[in-house]
Amino acid sequence: MRGVATIYCIARADLRERTRHFSFLATLGLAMMAAYFCVPPADAGYVTVHLGGVYRGVYNSAWVGASVAISSLFFLSLFGFYLVKNSIQRDERTRVGEIIASAPVKKLYYLTGKAMSNFAVLSIIATAVMGVSAVMQWSRGEVRRIEVWDLVSPFLFMVLPILSVVAVLAVLFETWKLLRGGLGNAVYFVLFILFATMIDSFPFGVSVFTSDMMRELREIDPAFSDNYGIGILFPHAPIQRFEYQGVAWTGHLILQQLIPLAVAAAFLLIAALLFRGFKEPVRAGAIEMASEEISGADCEAVRSEPAAVRAAELTSVPVVGAFWPLLAGELRLLRKGASLGWLIVTLLLSLLCLFLPTEVSRTWLIWPLVWIWPLTMWSGIGSREARYHTESMALSSPYFATRQLLAVWLSGVLATLFAGGGMLIRLMLEKDIAHLIYAGSAVLLIPSLSLVCGVLTRTNRTFEVLYMLIWYLGPFNKTPYLDFLGGTPTDWTAVQAGGIYILLSLGMTGTAYLARSGLKNHF
Repeated sequence: MRGVATIYCIARADLRERTRHFSFLATLGLAMMAAYFCVPPADAGYVTVHLGGVYRGVYNSAWVGASVAISSLFFLSLFGFYLVKNSIQRDERTRVGEIIASAPVKKLYYLTGKAMSNFAVLSIIATAVMGVSAVMQWSRGEVRRIEVWDLVSPFLFMVLPILSVVAVLAVLFETWKLLRGGLGNAVYFVLFILFATMIDSFPFGVSVFTSDMMRELREIDPAFSDNYGIGILFPHAPIQRFEYQGVAWTGHLILQQLIPLAVAAAFLLIAALLFRGFKEPVRAGAIEMASEEISGADCEAVRSEPAAVRAAELTSVPVVGAFWPLLAGELRLLRKGASLGWLIVTLLLSLLCLFLPTEVSRTWLIWPLVWIWPLTMWSGIGSREARYHTESMALSSPYFATRQLLAVWLSGVLATLFAGGGMLIRLMLEKDIAHLIYAGSAVLLIPSLSLVCGVLTRTNRTFEVLYMLIWYLGPFNKTPYLDFLGGTPTDWTAVQAGGIYILLSLGMTGTAYLARSGLKNHF
């Protein structure tokens, strides 16, 4: 019972701390807004969950509950991880870990409490989404009668079990030093993409509902081909509706849907094995023993008060406005987080882009890889002072908002030129002006996006998540207007796209400047 009480206290304290942050409220609001758009009106012109691009269910509790649960599952599995992946690091940063290290708290109890807190945060958001789905069913007016079980069961047996795995993975990534920072964020994004693409191969989760939907539709329309889609679709023909009755839950099916809980428990045990705990603080007895070793003369020197000095006697300090040493310092900070192996891979990718024809580089996905490999380097731009608590020191420097911000942004641009220099040189040699304009404007766009995300949110995770989404949809999957490398045909010319990207870069940099200028009000 003592262990249960310890886990409960840790989870409750962590949950209270999390729900006070703006990031929790922002994610909650975005999830509720997404639930609103997941139940579009009949004349909206788009659908979110569709069968064959032709059918959708009548807005009864079974269809609304299943479709909103499926859509919110992908949203919460991605953004929810980055929302809760900071619990252990926060204890280290605030030195709460030292208190925990000096207390008789077992590692498994501590990590279980953190995982339960993560799960509680995600469950609160999922519950809010479920409430919005009930309101949307009633407001759309196709079927106003709300069947509670049909509406709740998809969240209960699909969303929450998978969110338990997400909650424990956040703890597991924090206990493994290699996956704590930006590398872990990128690794989880890759795992999420694999999960989304292999969702039908799992015996639990989304496939239970999609297979049941297709089975019921096949009974109505035998010519229906078994395929479905999740996401925003703008059909060219009128969408037909059918009445979906929902999943007939059995004991075996419920146990099958609870498999992720066992997976989460296994991951939690692995995290407990990897976690090395916190460093204990220096005890008072050790300080007293150290003080006894100081000689009497030294003690007198320590106790002696300094001589009074008048302000008029102090030597005036000249203000040095040199910009280049500041820029060199920012470049050293960017380079400090890069290992030798990272630099070798960066140089290798740049050389491949230089010596291989552009068509070969695009075919072998070298181009997209060049623009995702420096992710952890870019993500530190704009948020480094907040993460390492050096904002007050930076504020004491002259022209803080202009000189320091410009140096940070310019260091990011130079680092991006280093990463993509081989590609730019190759495009110049081939006289491919169109793609050169795209790539050149991306050199300005990416550091500007990282800068504004870091300054506004004071964390590196916002840029990492946002940029990985843009990169995956754009350069990797060739989505029009998001492919900032110009590999996808659009209505924009290269000059128009480059101008738009440059204007966006200037706008984001200006926003970061205004936010940084108002930072002095916080100190």
